[in-house]
Amino acid sequence: MAVINEAGKILYPVVVQRATTRQVLMCAFADDEALELTRKTKRAHFYSRSRQSLWEKGLTSGNYLIVQDVLPDCDNDSFLYVVSNDNPACHRNTTSCFDNSPGSEDGPNPLARLYQYIHERQNADPNQSYTAQLLQGPLEKLLKKIGEEAIEVIVAAATDSHTEGADLVWESCDLLYHLSVLLARFDVSLQTLDQELIRRHESSSPEALEP
Repeated sequence: MAVINEAGKILYPVVVQRATTRQVLMCAFADDEALELTRKTKRAHFYSRSRQSLWEKGLTSGNYLIVQDVLPDCDNDSFLYVVSNDNPACHRNTTSCFDNSPGSEDGPNPLARLYQYIHERQNADPNQSYTAQLLQGPLEKLLKKIGEEAIEVIVAAATDSHTEGADLVWESCDLLYHLSVLLARFDVSLQTLDQELIRRHESSSPEALEP
């Protein structure tokens, strides 16, 4: 909820979240001017309670946060900045202010971290990155690889009783990786998949979750 500082200025809590993984990066306060500047410039602006002034994230460190959406909550007294870039959000140079240690890759879940890794390889050198080869090369090559991995999952499921599912787990991870590359190539976020699953779950039809 919003607070009023000693000068009578209304300050709104702001949560910053990465668009690709939905990881919470930091929390701060913003006034109306900071919100307006954020919407206008697409860079995260806040209001410092200690300095009693506006500040732009990254103006000193260079770690700007590029904001693709500013979303109000249901009461319109707190906001969510959805950011699209991968700069560190914390002054300790960690991804998130909620990371436990420098260089921590803690995120919402391993699949989200995998998707973030793939997304970061969009412009990498294909000669040095297999992921970049799949993202930038012929689509037919990626589709063929997904088909091959799907068959390997089927074979593992049919023959994996002697390894207690180890082969099935291994092949399923390969399939998830290549499927995640396909989603990134078409700019389909995990959040989009979440929304579709939620839509199916909330449908009145019990069969809605089925393909």
